[in-house]
Order: sequence, then C-alpha cells, then structure tokens
Amino acid sequence: MKRQKLFRFAVPVALAATGVFAADTGHFRAVSPDRRNEVRLETNAGGMRYSVWCDGKALVEPTSFSLATREHGLLDGRGAQPKGASHKVQGRLATPIYKKAAVDLAANETCVDFGDWSIRLHARNDGVAWRFETRFDGELTIPAENTDVVFPKGTELCCAVVGHFQTSHEKPATIGPVASVPPGHPQIVITPFTAVVPGAGVFSVTESNLLDYPGLNFYRRNGENDRLRSWQAGVPSKVDVGRRMTNVQKRHPYLAKTKGTRVFPWRVFVIGDSPSGLVSSDAVYALAEPSRIADVSWVKPGQVAWDWWNGFAITDIPGLATGCNYATYKEYVNFAAANGIAYIIMDEGWAEKLDLEKPRDDVNVPGVIAYAREKGVDVILWAAWAQLMDRGKRLRVFDRYASMGAKGFKIDFMNRDDQLLERFLEETAADAAERKLVVMYHGIHKPTGLCRTYPNVLNYEGVYGLEQGHSIGGRKVVVSNDVNLVYTRMIAGAMDYTPGAMRNRAFDAPAFHKGKEARACYGTRCHQLALFPIFEAPVQMLCDSPTQYRTAPECTAFLTSVPTVWDETVGVTGEIGAYAAVARRKGRDWWLGAITDWKARELVLPTGFLGSGDWTVEAFEDAPDSNVRAEQYVHRTFRIKAGEPIRVKLAPGGGFAAKIQRRHAVR
Repeated sequence: MKRQKLFRFAVPVALAATGVFAADTGHFRAVSPDRRNEVRLETNAGGMRYSVWCDGKALVEPTSFSLATREHGLLDGRGAQPKGASHKVQGRLATPIYKKAAVDLAANETCVDFGDWSIRLHARNDGVAWRFETRFDGELTIPAENTDVVFPKGTELCCAVVGHFQTSHEKPATIGPVASVPPGHPQIVITPFTAVVPGAGVFSVTESNLLDYPGLNFYRRNGENDRLRSWQAGVPSKVDVGRRMTNVQKRHPYLAKTKGTRVFPWRVFVIGDSPSGLVSSDAVYALAEPSRIADVSWVKPGQVAWDWWNGFAITDIPGLATGCNYATYKEYVNFAAANGIAYIIMDEGWAEKLDLEKPRDDVNVPGVIAYAREKGVDVILWAAWAQLMDRGKRLRVFDRYASMGAKGFKIDFMNRDDQLLERFLEETAADAAERKLVVMYHGIHKPTGLCRTYPNVLNYEGVYGLEQGHSIGGRKVVVSNDVNLVYTRMIAGAMDYTPGAMRNRAFDAPAFHKGKEARACYGTRCHQLALFPIFEAPVQMLCDSPTQYRTAPECTAFLTSVPTVWDETVGVTGEIGAYAAVARRKGRDWWLGAITDWKARELVLPTGFLGSGDWTVEAFEDAPDSNVRAEQYVHRTFRIKAGEPIRVKLAPGGGFAAKIQRRHAVR
C-alpha cells in the first residue's frame, strides 16, 4: 500500500439547513452532527443507489443495492415514490463493559419510506450506516441481498480473504488495490476490511445488529477492479454434526427465513481522520440493539490464566505431574490468586470425548471450582459448539455447572456465519444470562454488537492470533499482521487474540524444536507487553504458563496491572502495514502500547491525550540487542509533561508498553 498521511480538510458541501435531510426528487441523505460524514440514497426508474461521503469527497461511489424476497419480489425502489422523514438521535450510553465508560449516541437519521418497507440512513461523527426495514405480514424468505461496494479509482484495501463459508475467520490481512483481491468464488473477503481512498480518507466496512440473518462477506468478480460484491451463506439444509464441530453438506437456495416485520443488520462504514482514528469508533456498539439484561452487575470482566496455549507446562513445582488433571488446575488457580487474575479457563480435555455431561473424574471439575472459589478465582469452562447445539442439552449443561459455581463458557469451533449460527449466538447468550453465566465465542466471526444486546458476551475470536504456530515457535506473519488487526478486525470490537508469550523469538531465530521447547512466538518481549493495552478484550487471556511468568516477574506485574475494560480509548498514531500505537485510560491512569512490523522504527508518540499536568511513565522498551535476543528489554521510569512527545526505538517485530500516572498520584 502506498504510504500516506490522511487528514481531513473542510470542504463546502451543499446541505439542507438542518444538515440532516435534503429532498430533491428521489434524493435523500443523512449528515453527521459535525456535518462531515454523509450517506446518500438516490432512487429512480433504475432502482436505488447509496453512496458514502466525507468532507464532500466520495468514499463509496454510487452503488446499486437491493433485497430479494420470495413473497414480495425485489425491494429495489423501482417505480416507487418514496417519502423521507428525518430526526436526530441523541443520548449518552453508560458502558460498563467496553473500551469507553460511555458512548455518545448522537446521530442524524433519515428514514426513506417505500410503503411496507424502508431504508434507514444513519450518520454519526465516526461513520455512517444504512439498513432495510420491513413491515410485511407473515414470514419473509430472502433468496439474496445485493449490497455491493464501488470504490473510487486508486482505492487500496487491507483485508483478509478466506476460501470457504465454513471458516474460523482466522487469516492474515493483505494490502493492495481492489484488483489484487483474488477473483471469483470461493475467495471470500471477510468483514471488517479497511479501505484507503487517496485524497479522501480511510474507512472500514462491517456490520452491526446481526440478528437472525447471515453475516456480510464480499467477493470480487473477474474484470471488476473497483467493486466488491456481497456474498452470504445460505441456510444449511444438511449438516454433519461431529463431537467437535459441524460440516455443512448442503444449503438452501436462500439466505434466511425470518419475520416479515423486522429491521435488518446495519451496513456500517466507520470513517476516521487517519487509520489510527478508526480505533476510537463506537459505531458498531452504538448501532446494536440495547441490552436485554436489566442488571449486569454480575458480569465480571478480567484476565484469565489459560492452559491450552502453553500445554499445561508448569515445570517449576516439584513433584507435579502436569496435565489436564486436578493437581495442575490447582496450580493455575494458585498462580491466578497470587497475581490478582480473575479467572482460569479449563480448556479442552476436562470432559470425556468432549461430552460436557461426562466430566473426567481425575480432573474433578467440582473440586477445581470449589478450590478456586476459596482463592477468590472464578472458573470458565471450554466447550465445543457441537456439544451445545441441542438446546435441551445446553440447558442441562448450563444448569449443572452454574450450580457448581462455574461462571461461564468458552464456546469453540462454530466456524460459520449463516442464519442458524446467528440464532445460536443470540439464544445461547440469553440462556447463559438467565443463569448468570458469561460466554466467550471462539472459532467465530467478528463481533457485530451482540455484546451490547447481551453484555454477558465478553469475547469473540475471529482473529489471526497468537494460537498460530505456537508449538513450532510461532509464525512470522503474526507479528506484521498484529499491526493490521488494529485497523481491521479490532474496529468491529473485542478480540480473543490470547497475548502474553514470554518465550520470544527474533526474525532470524534458529529452527524450533517442536515438543522439546516451551511454546513460543515471534517478535520481542515488548511487542507482547504492548498488545495488552493495544488489543481490546474484556476477558484477556494470559497465554503462557505460570512457570514462564514466574521467570519474568517485572513483565508479569505489568501485564496483570493492565485493565480489560476502559474509560477512554484513543488511537495515538499509526500506518496500515507498518506500525500502530493505542492509549487507553482507566480511572486516572493511562496505558500506552506501540508495535511495529518486521521493520525497526523510531516513533514519536504524541501525548495530547493526557490533557494537562506532569506525569510519570513506567516503560518497557526494546533493548539495543532485541533484534537478535528478542526477550531482552529495558525497564525504566521517567517524567513528562502532557503534550510532550515520547520518543521510542522499536526493534524489528518490537514494541513499547507503558503505564502513565499523574506525578502527585505516584507514591
């Protein structure tokens, strides 16, 4: 991707006096409260077209779109005389489990009425969106949705491409012009993806309020070099269900059977001043359906001591026969309790042949939960999706382990985004909430706002994370992809990346002896530390073993001090495909992280986010030899004034992590 700095310049735009709605014949629009972002709808004899604008410049060119229904034909506006009505959306939403303490809901909307269906346009200061709304009696069958994106000439994308609808959505992003996307089926561009439009701006495409409907993906047709066409999974008609996951054999020739009166998912375009400006967007969360849980005081975010990534490798306890057993889990609990970690996860292995109704006697799940409770630690249980698909069994499992004192489930291997899977996510969140259980969705697509509707949904995976190649010492592409996650996948919401490896490898590290060495990752120690303030996750998993953390007490103390929910989040600086820096505030304190790809960099990190005053910085920085000894770092403390830049040197695959406190608050 051509490197460029993106700024906004005020451009005169002809708007209605209210800045909300302009009604020439067949022309409608919604304009953001700051009058910079705009979504337009044009209707004529040929149908409907939408477009997205920023400061008077097109980010998405006029693009035709429609929704096909079996019962009422094609909803494309042809021959209609629609009417528009506009209003303001106002309010500030408290968000106790999120990257901010509160979300500004301010927006302007225009509802374009076609009789028994509508298009709603929504414009916020951080992006725009539109959706279909229908008011039909009975049921709707949706054979197809045509939601394409036509990009201005010269647009470049940062996107991940997968090869099948049945996917874990775990692929590294690639960067290049729209025409570089492999054409044809089954090359699926998953959302969110991010586009840079030369001279106009940067935006991400995703969706929100995805309920009872398949997820939005795209593909490129051969010969179309500036357009992506929507592509969504049909409803499964034949599914093989194994112990671990499902395999869709056939699909119906339709996307959904659903209620005739409903709102469809929002098609969201997050707009930023620059790539780092995307980080603070709240569009996906703000557009989701409000919480269906009246009291969320029991929902507890926090860090997790985890077993699977490190292979139960606790090697510093004399006489401990490690493995998936009661004695080993007690040591995970002891480690969590000693370091103020809220949870342990009992990952795969605690149940016989994955059957959740047959816990293994030697693991002693009730005993682990009871021991953890004594130590002030809670337990989350891993489950394969196939074991919870049947609602009767799911309720029996939830009731059984909730009565033991388990606090939630990490549900894995869903690997789909069709309508049936989306129903499962919604119904399972509701079933869990009734029993005061949290859920983490692993082996799944990106989040779509369900964490607002059901705040007990604490994590989604759908990310090319640290699980990749850990047993062979990691994969090098993970390090460079970490940067791009900040500008793509993380725009949709929290991600179960599982950072925190204490075995760190330089780019030219020798071949890894699989099975003979503790599991490891590429990149520097400080790269791993920086991921904790950079990556959003209300349940943040510490992937390495207690043994490895005990060899690095300074680093462990820093990691376990990092909050998992925040009062404020700021994208500090960054460039797609190169580097990223994010700052987050909890209470009076700030945490700052910066990472680079495999290129060494000297960064100047602005600190205007601090506001005013004098501050103390506790920093972890790459050492002069981190390029060859990746576990080396410098731990130092220094003082700055708010607004004074912090200059850092990052090794290849490196990072910078810091906790920043007001000087008078430091004792």
